[in-house]
Amino acid sequence: MRTEEAGMSNFRRPSSTAGTGDIRCPFFVAHSDREIVCEGLIDRCRSCMRFRDPKDKSFQQETFCEKEYKRCEMYQSIMHWKWDEDE
Repeated sequence: MRTEEAGMSNFRRPSSTAGTGDIRCPFFVAHSDREIVCEGLIDRCRSCMRFRDPKDKSFQQETFCEKEYKRCEMYQSIMHWKWDEDE
């Protein structure tokens, strides 16, 4: 996707969902070598975590997306804003 089509000057579509067989988080959307994309806090929106070092991205994905997703800050935010009926 070209950045003009996305409407965001720095947006770049993640490479794929390939290699995501171990992902347990229900909000995971896609990834690239330095990015993890999750559902957004509002409809028709995505949240992106961008890492300077691919090792940091791998650590985040392996620790939270694949194992302890309920401890992930992104998961907790999405659960709060999209699914918390107390608000």
